[in-house]
Amino acid sequence: MALTIREVTERYALLRELKPHTIALYAMLWDRFERFLGRPATVLDFDDLLVSRYLRWRAETPGWRGRLPSAASVRKDRVMIAAVWTYAARKRWAGEFPELPKIRVPKRLPVGRAYTAADVSQLIRTAKKRIGKVGGLPAKWWWSTLIYCAVCSGERYSALTALRWDQVDLERRRVIFLGSTRKGATRDIERGITPQLAEMMAEHRRGPDDLVWPWDRRTRSQWASLKVLCDSAGVRYRGFHGLRRTAASYAALVGGTAAATALLDHMDPTLQRVYVDPEICPTDQGGIMSLPPLDLDEPPPQPEPPDVLRFRSPEDPAA
Repeated sequence: MALTIREVTERYALLRELKPHTIALYAMLWDRFERFLGRPATVLDFDDLLVSRYLRWRAETPGWRGRLPSAASVRKDRVMIAAVWTYAARKRWAGEFPELPKIRVPKRLPVGRAYTAADVSQLIRTAKKRIGKVGGLPAKWWWSTLIYCAVCSGERYSALTALRWDQVDLERRRVIFLGSTRKGATRDIERGITPQLAEMMAEHRRGPDDLVWPWDRRTRSQWASLKVLCDSAGVRYRGFHGLRRTAASYAALVGGTAAATALLDHMDPTLQRVYVDPEICPTDQGGIMSLPPLDLDEPPPQPEPPDVLRFRSPEDPAA
């Protein structure tokens, strides 16, 4: 009996050490694939024509809020299917390796998706007025210091909320984010913070094993809480990742894309397009825009030089 695609995915996820979020994305992918098939999927369904038809169906079927999925979403399905399919083919559970049509995703111009420095200042001022507690700590301290540290370090929310006090040196004004808590689990990084933030954080410094920003409320409700904070501050909501884009944009403004790349510890060559907000750090919009104004008017006629300065040949009657 052929293995189901979900059984193959379980083995693939274990061997590749996939994160829970990625495993959840695969579960949603197979839900869609089986809805297309009208039955449970097995490795026998790893067929070029069948999967190609699914990808076309995916592109033409409205999803969330009745909207068609973007080309990027369809391409993501293609990449995820091909990864598990290739694994199954290597194990000889699938009869062939994938050969699927390419899905082109148009590159869009960068748009403003970062908080400005004025936005961040307003968010922190508003956060300092919050009442109640988060994780046993004053909510005003929790939110104001978390936002401030996010724009200083450029780190993701997941790494920030995994930070423990033994990774914070307030005297040197440095924090260390462990590779095990960062996306991709690549390596540890050290980032600086401002004296102002170090002073704010010192108000509630605790034991070395304690989380700096523990969250004791409903999972993923942090985003809703941040949106409420943005609404109260009169700031456009851009999510936690908007704070990461803020850090990248101001780093690029000072030191170019190389500085932003170093701050974010990012290997993606498209960082300029994805992370740097052109409203904060304007980018070249195609060489012609960097040309100085061209003078296209005809030059005025030059006056004749005075007679005393004119050269006259011996044959010149006026000589």
